Formats: sequence, structure tokens, C-alpha cells
Amino acid sequence: MFFQSCGRKEKKTEKQPEAKPAGISNILFFMETSASMGGYLKGETNFKVAVSEVVTKLNQIAPVEVWTIAGKPQPFVEGYNQFVVNLATTPLAMERSSELHHIFKEVGEKAKGNTVTLLVSDCILSFPDAEIKKNPEINRQNAESVLKSQINDQFSSLKKKGISATVLAYSSGFNGTYYDYQNKKHTLSGESRPFYIWVIGKQELVGDLNRKLNELMITKPAKQLDFGASGALNQYDLFFSLNKKGEWRVEKSAIAELSAKPTAPAEFAVGVNLGGLPAYAQAEEFIKKNLVVTAPSATVKLVNVQKKEKVSTNRLKERELKLLNQNTHVLTFRVENLYDQKADVTAKLPVRFDDWYASGWSTMDDRTSENRFNKTFALVHLMNGVKEAYQSSTNDFLVLNFKLEK
Repeated sequence: MFFQSCGRKEKKTEKQPEAKPAGISNILFFMETSASMGGYLKGETNFKVAVSEVVTKLNQIAPVEVWTIAGKPQPFVEGYNQFVVNLATTPLAMERSSELHHIFKEVGEKAKGNTVTLLVSDCILSFPDAEIKKNPEINRQNAESVLKSQINDQFSSLKKKGISATVLAYSSGFNGTYYDYQNKKHTLSGESRPFYIWVIGKQELVGDLNRKLNELMITKPAKQLDFGASGALNQYDLFFSLNKKGEWRVEKSAIAELSAKPTAPAEFAVGVNLGGLPAYAQAEEFIKKNLVVTAPSATVKLVNVQKKEKVSTNRLKERELKLLNQNTHVLTFRVENLYDQKADVTAKLPVRFDDWYASGWSTMDDRTSENRFNKTFALVHLMNGVKEAYQSSTNDFLVLNFKLEK
């Protein structure tokens, strides 16, 4: 017996018009132009190489508009080609600094409909200059309590609107004035400094742009982190022969006439499309480690995770091969006991985010070259603020529901 799909197809059909955007209509690229960014633009720097390439390659994906931002965003009316020229020839970063959560608010508000926005910034959390003059330690004392909360609030607002974010981390030589957390000046000559490019928009659009940009780019980011905003994936295709063990058959959306005991367990496999998840969440080991299976009336566990390309297709019939090809992963479950006539099974993959930013990229004292080398002041609090906006006990990458019947 062949089943095209199980679970939630009906709901997907009802929501299809809003769930699948037509594609990226345009891209708004913002560059922070506060004075602290000036050192990236002097001399030969990876910042200029990477930003120029990103802007140029973005225009191959969708029409690009360039904006500058420190306080209010300003359109760069000469166009992206002239912007690339100006990166090499014209001082651009000369404005007074602005609070980062305000910048994210301005950029996030323009990520509407099928528009994707990008922001390049050094991402240094800081209170306004006037507050630092009153208390030179305010940034260290209140980065976690106040500044992190402001970032969290801003991205929580974006999440509620269905807006997701990706951050790409780069390093570059820096030639110019660096302002530490006390706003004291340091003249740097080629010292390695991080900078970040944020991609903000609907999750499907952000995922699409990330894939296309990765294919086009020569200058790759050192690190990447994806924050998803849409609901958990709940679609799956139930295979009727692939990885099958034991006695059972498919009946509607259930695995029926199931016989299972510890000495003679049954196994079944489902196909899922995880292409929209962050790359690390698609890794077999991540899924094996984090997928949580609950079945109050049965004993069920995940026994194998295979990427589509690793599945043997020698014995698959054409119809089942078609199912395999429309998914990215095959999950195989083992049933060792079925205590009642029927049992409901739920498999959840909770949202978890990589924490590379906490070790090696963040510092809470940037007054010396040793402490700040290739590190960003209070980055851990900025990123934790974003992470906590998207990651919660009720936020899952994947939620699958199965029915078992004797």
C-alpha cells in the first residue's frame, strides 16, 4: 500500500498562500557608518573585499538598494556600483555612533513582504556617549542586564512578525581609531577585528538567499548562525517498505496491525525535508542527539538518521523513490512494545543554537590588544539576547505525530 504523505497535508493546503512566498523581490543592504567603522575602510582590508563581493553577488540574486545607517537610515542614491567604488575611495564611516538595538529596529522594520534586508556592522554593544562619560564602567556593568534585554526585545518583536535572522561572522584588518568600552581611543594598524553581516527577513526567503549567496561567494564567512522564526516543521512521508522491519501496514495516517515486542521489534521510516533548517541542525549526529520521542502507551525510539544521498535505493519502487527524492532525511524508528490498542507518538527536535560566539569571539575588556584581538566587546550578550528571542521550551525545529495501532 502506498501513501503519498501523512500527518498535516490538509493544514498545509489551507495555509499555502501565506506559507510559501513567491521569492525575493528586492534586497536592502545597510552599512553602519558610525565612526567606529572607519578603520575597516582604510588600506587593504578584508572588510572591503567581503562587503564589495557580497553587495555585487546580492544583485545577481535580486535588485539591491544600498543604505547607510548610524541614526536614521539614508538611501545611497548613486547605486550599488558606486557604493563599491566609494568603499575604496571615499570616507563613509564618519557619523556619530547609535545604539545597536535602534539600528536593528530600523533595519528589521524594512524586512516586509518579500524584501530581505542586510546589515553590516561591528556589533559592539554600548550605551550612549553621555552615559559613558557619567560612568566609564556602565558598558561592563550593564551590558547583560540592559543592553542584552534591549536586543532581546527587538528580536522578539521581529520573531512575532515571522521574521528570522542569520548572522555571518568575518575578520578583517583594522587601520584607524578604535573606541574601547570606556570610549577611550586606540590607534590600530592592521589589528584583526571582527565584523558581522546580518540577513533579516521571512525564514523561507532568508534560507533561499543564504543558499544562493553561499554558492556565489568566494570570500566565505568564518562562522554562521541561523535564527529561525517560523513554526515547527510537521510534514512527513511514511515509507511502506524502506527500512521496514516486523509486521505492520499503512492504514490512512496510522501504522496499523502492528506487532512489536522486545524480542521482535518493528521498525518504520519517515522522510522529512529539513532543507530550511540551519546546516548544523541537519547533521545526523545533531538529530540523533536532540530528537525527543514520547509515547505514553508504547516504547519507541529513534534508531537511525540518514541523509537522502546515503539511502540505498536498489529495492525501492518508483513511487517510493519519488517520496525519497522530495525529502532530505530519512528517520527510522523502532517500536519495542505497544501496551494499548492504540498509541500516539510525538517526535520533537527542539531548537538549539550553536554558541561559537561565546568562546573566541567575545570579550568584556577590550582595552588591550591581547584582550580584544579578533573579539567583539559584549558579543556574548548581544547574541544571547537574539538567541533567547528565538529559542524557548516551546520552540521546535520539528514536530512529528504518528499513530500506532495493533
